Amino acid sequence: METRGHGKAQFHQFIMDTYDELYSMESKQLLAKSSIGIFVRFDVALIVDQKSQRVTYCVNEVERTQTTTLWSNRLKAKSSTAPTGIFGYTLAETLYNWLCKITDSSTL
Repeated sequence: METRGHGKAQFHQFIMDTYDELYSMESKQLLAKSSIGIFVRFDVALIVDQKSQRVTYCVNEVERTQTTTLWSNRLKAKSSTAPTGIFGYTLAETLYNWLCKITDSSTL
């Protein structure tokens, strides 16, 4: 459990460091807030060195709010509809608020 906890913390730190750097770079380049500040999906690969058993990470893909694919497993769900309703409404409201802010020049 200790190793698992350490691995989870290390992975979380990798994602947050990657996110912070990407957000900073995009915001500087755009001179505005990056859309990944609302929602972003990282596709991360784990690379295990067979000799040392050392694990490293690689970001395969970054999907931002507008193009993010939502996954659901209807085979294991007890309903025929995907359980994304609450997430969808939350995302729609947050995206609307963000779009209002980026089009308002007084918030820059």
